[in-house]
Amino acid sequence: MILRRLGRALIIALLTSLVAASIDYATNVEITQGLDRLFQLRGPRLPPSEVVVVAMDESSETALQVGRDLSSWRKFHAELVTQLQRQGAALIIFDLQFIASQPDYDPAFADAIKKAGNVLITQCYQKQGKNAWEFSGRDECADINQNPIAEKPNDQQTELSRNNLPTPTLAAAALDHAPFYVPNDAEDSIIRETWTFSRASLTLPPLAWVYHLDRTGALKNRASLYQPFSEWSQTQRQQCHANKVDGFVLSNNPSQFDRFLYQVICGSDSRFIDYYGPPNTLRYESYSDVYAGKVADLQGKVVFVGKANRQYLAGKTDFFYTPFTNTETGKMPGVEIMATLFANLLENRVIAMPLPPALALPLFGISIGLCLTCSNGRSGLILSLLVTVGYVVMAVWLFNSSALWLPISCPVLIQLPLAGLLASRWQRMDAETRERNLALAFAQRVPEWQDLLKATIGNVHYDHAFDKEVKKLSASRDVFGLCLSTDIKDYTVIARRHSAHQLMELLQHYYQLLASPVRSGKGIIANVIGDSMMALWIDAPAEQLRNAACIAALEIQLAVARFNASSTIEPLYTRIGIHEGDMTLGKLVLDNPGNLNPIGDAANTASRIEGVNKYLGTQILASAVIAPSLASILYRPVGKFYLVGRDEAIELVEVMALSTDNNPARALFLQEFAAGLSAFQQGAWQKAEDTFRNILNYYNHDGPSQFYLALAIQYQTNPPTGWEGIVRFEGK
Repeated sequence: MILRRLGRALIIALLTSLVAASIDYATNVEITQGLDRLFQLRGPRLPPSEVVVVAMDESSETALQVGRDLSSWRKFHAELVTQLQRQGAALIIFDLQFIASQPDYDPAFADAIKKAGNVLITQCYQKQGKNAWEFSGRDECADINQNPIAEKPNDQQTELSRNNLPTPTLAAAALDHAPFYVPNDAEDSIIRETWTFSRASLTLPPLAWVYHLDRTGALKNRASLYQPFSEWSQTQRQQCHANKVDGFVLSNNPSQFDRFLYQVICGSDSRFIDYYGPPNTLRYESYSDVYAGKVADLQGKVVFVGKANRQYLAGKTDFFYTPFTNTETGKMPGVEIMATLFANLLENRVIAMPLPPALALPLFGISIGLCLTCSNGRSGLILSLLVTVGYVVMAVWLFNSSALWLPISCPVLIQLPLAGLLASRWQRMDAETRERNLALAFAQRVPEWQDLLKATIGNVHYDHAFDKEVKKLSASRDVFGLCLSTDIKDYTVIARRHSAHQLMELLQHYYQLLASPVRSGKGIIANVIGDSMMALWIDAPAEQLRNAACIAALEIQLAVARFNASSTIEPLYTRIGIHEGDMTLGKLVLDNPGNLNPIGDAANTASRIEGVNKYLGTQILASAVIAPSLASILYRPVGKFYLVGRDEAIELVEVMALSTDNNPARALFLQEFAAGLSAFQQGAWQKAEDTFRNILNYYNHDGPSQFYLALAIQYQTNPPTGWEGIVRFEGK
């Protein structure tokens, strides 16, 4: 028994590891999902205080009156370098490409660079793919360098690249120069790693790190004093095959610094970036403030200068997605990515796997395999889940403390479910075997039953499975609850203005905003169709359900308002309807797996109530039956209506806000509106008109007052027959 369970655990480990490794090889899921998830679970961490970004941001554009044209900044760089030199900055790195000369400003800029003696500048790297049109680089270069690198036949399957050097005047004055660029992957735009070597020489962040080591004495004369470090590093890399770097040889017991320096000089051409957090996590100072001498505490700092707008807007170049990117953070400027890689090197910190995946995945597979095979049923599943949680916690701790990267996506998303399926299948097979053995043993004692058992024993498993599926498909339950229906105003018009891809991105952001208040209020998102969402509140006292649904509606209103204030794509205006009643919850035959259909009048009425918003100019309407329970929510009755498809009139209230204070002006407004509504319902059209006109003199944007004013004027000349104080709508 023990050997069989151990054998099954090994089979689980082998199969799940092979499947996970194959999927990871094909999709890079451990990088695109696992590494990103580790960053998110770890959260931001404190960057080194020595690193400062001088941002060419919006305030600097305004203060210096330069706009977004980078060439117009050149006349200010000389004074900026002088100010940084006075402050005692250790190094100054320009993430700008000085390719086109500007004779009016370059001599003064070059003179300031030469006097400072600690300025590094970047080169413009460009790459041409297999086709002439596949031409890219991290940022724009000078206009004269925008053409393809070379003319190539269409069948020539090669790639070419070039570094456009800075103008000779500035290159000669600078301490050194090197390129810096990030991988350009159209299928996955998130920047997780970047190059440390280009054409066998260091890129700008590690080159700045080597200069910093030399100036702090950590390099200990390992480098030549008579050649730039960009040339020195290229020579050292050529000697790496001999396990030797000029100036030092790795001993049997090298120091941690020696090993790290050797790894940077002789290691791979690229490395993963250990981000400290979303954009602006590093210390930022505005270019104009530093230029004007307003910034102190730059003594000994390594300063990176580049364009880094504080408020990211769509269309700006040199901004990139990172694992921390979301709708609130925006993208990260290239200069902060450069500074982040330098800060990683400053900390001697490299993202690396302590175990190769070929070992880590089987070890995890054996662990959960033993849990599932040694403990049957639910206990084995619970134990395997606990082991997985412990593994993820350890992975996050190692990543936070030492940047050690254990795979988590393949184990959690692939190995654990697959292992559970395998173990469950084995357990069913064992149960069927026991049933067969018991039946055969009984048949041997009762010979006349043998023929019957032989005819039916093969159908035992099928009958059990069929019965379970029938019960599962037919499962439904009757409940009392609240339905909240949402809809986007003028969605058809919005859809015509955008491509399908843009609309999908917009709706993804939108529904993330809607989902959070619903779930935090213990609601259920039943389904989403196009621009409409249906949410439910069930299984709690009616008063609790009513308050939770209304609070969620108000939070949705605030979230959408914040989204509209910051959106650069399209503002969205949400209308909400709330109703309660009995319903049946279940899944229809053709439903998506995530759908939970509320069947009954409550859901349909909530949708109809939502449609009344467009007539009243409101955002949140609810049936009046829920109003007495809303002790902490401000609402106002807005009338009785015949909705489309309903024979019975329904009274509605507008959910306005949380009633957190006593506002005399608001109380007077509600009192005036109630008087006008009463006059309208009684057929006193002139009095209703006067009341609503008076309200609109002070609150000219109140939708219900405008609605009833228009009807009161109309009914004075064409009064409705058989008036009962109820408005009838002919459309949704």
